[in-house]
Amino acid sequence: MKKFLSFLIIFTIFILPVFSENNKITEDYLKNNKHLLSMHCMGDFAAKSAIKHSLKKQAPGKYKVKFKGYTLYGLKQGIFKSLEIKGKNITLEGIEIPYFTLQTLTDYNWIDYRQNPVIIKTDMGFKYELHLSEKSINDGLRTEEYLKILRKINKRAYPVFTLNDVQVKIKNNKLHVIMSYNFPISPRENDRTFVVSSGLRIVNNEIFPCNIAFDKAYGNLPLKKVANLINILNPLNFTMKLIDNKKGDIKIEGIKILDDIVVINGKIYVKGDK
Repeated sequence: MKKFLSFLIIFTIFILPVFSENNKITEDYLKNNKHLLSMHCMGDFAAKSAIKHSLKKQAPGKYKVKFKGYTLYGLKQGIFKSLEIKGKNITLEGIEIPYFTLQTLTDYNWIDYRQNPVIIKTDMGFKYELHLSEKSINDGLRTEEYLKILRKINKRAYPVFTLNDVQVKIKNNKLHVIMSYNFPISPRENDRTFVVSSGLRIVNNEIFPCNIAFDKAYGNLPLKKVANLINILNPLNFTMKLIDNKKGDIKIEGIKILDDIVVINGKIYVKGDK
């Protein structure tokens, strides 16, 4: 998610001609004075187009962008009032995201985009909503990073069992984790499978399964041990971390499964370099 924020920071402002003789860019001046509407509308349109173009290039998808600046000169310095992005069918870090929206909470935002790396000069806040589908989560489980987790679990579980595959299915607004396993000492020709259903909860700003129950089981597997295993595997939390690039402080405030889609919302806070 915060990768989106990076795109905005880097690509929000294009270098625009200076049409205003007034170079005042303080928060008090920009908020409390009237500015020539036709001029800053031109800048808003150019910035909006630049953001949309850059987002499509870095994370292909369909986007709608709303952007408001104060003045053209302020815009050239990297100062803007508000930004709202809505994206559909986005591909980010190899993960397909059905829907994402990001909107500024702060109304004076200053980014020195001419520096490398960019310098964020004011504290900024955003609210977001992110949708993850069954495919989104399974995309994350096919990455090398997740395979490392499986290898670590198998090293610990040997010789009792080995996990060969983990997938999820979202059905009837519940998350179902499907695990294929076998026995290293006496391997079966075909893997065995057990399926566990769970709800979702937020603990210390991370997503964890809850209300874990068997849908179907082969063999004598204690539920407590299975619950511990699911918490270690934690496919949804892993998917969230894949699309988190550490550019800001992300807060997860709500999570639910609606129409077989995981809906996550919260806020992102970015500390400015004073």
